[in-house]
Amino acid sequence: MRSSGLIYDVGVNDGVDSAYYMERGFKVVGIEASPLAAGHLQHRFKKEIEDGNFVLLNVGIAEREGQFPFWVCVDHPEWSSFDRSFASRLGCRHHEVLVKTTEFEAIIAEYGIPHYCKIDIEGNDRICLEGLTPRTAPTYLSVEMGHSNGHESLRRLSELGYDGFKIISQSTWAQPNRTLSNMAFRLPRLGAKVVLRAEKRIRGVNRVDGWRFSAGSSGPFGEDTEGSWGNLEDTLSLWRFLRDIDRRSGANGLRDWYDIHATRRDGTSASD
Repeated sequence: MRSSGLIYDVGVNDGVDSAYYMERGFKVVGIEASPLAAGHLQHRFKKEIEDGNFVLLNVGIAEREGQFPFWVCVDHPEWSSFDRSFASRLGCRHHEVLVKTTEFEAIIAEYGIPHYCKIDIEGNDRICLEGLTPRTAPTYLSVEMGHSNGHESLRRLSELGYDGFKIISQSTWAQPNRTLSNMAFRLPRLGAKVVLRAEKRIRGVNRVDGWRFSAGSSGPFGEDTEGSWGNLEDTLSLWRFLRDIDRRSGANGLRDWYDIHATRRDGTSASD
């Protein structure tokens, strides 16, 4: 069953996104694999859990039910992952815990089809997308964009019936400008930060309905995201442009990270 008042936050982390969704009046199903993060969320959202506005599932999304090693990143908890290479990036301290896993389709079957789904689970994003069908895909969805495999996410989203796309910066909450992106990676790190700050002031979506987005949040979703929806081929072209900058810049990287936002512009599913 589809619910216009339901959001899935897949990869809750510190809860900053869930707090925004509930402020907007949505009920949130939060999925968080890290036992440490889940403990903090139980405390932070105690009232919301009691009121039924927040459902916290301390599970990981996997291809089958079970228990699997999960790597907790001590230095950057948001990098914790079932993939050790994610949690150990840049030599970060990390340790292993066993975490219960479930299939994404089982959660949808129990809680319903959301209006919007945010997916950011460091390495297992693909499994969430594979767990959706054209019938169960929400009207709006965002997923962290892989610098090397973003085309795979875009192709999968198209298969699910999405026909409108945006690539949104996690720093500015705006769509990347090709000229500024080219400029930023050529500059020293401090200069790149100046460019990003200027772009955030000029084009970024820093507030929605009085809510100010903090650093590290996913920012706006749906029609509140900056700019117009693009088609698949234009968005793939932009992803290739960003990928090529990433490949050329070596250790400098893109100086930014991005989410792919997608919508069904007719607002329907295959079952509607």
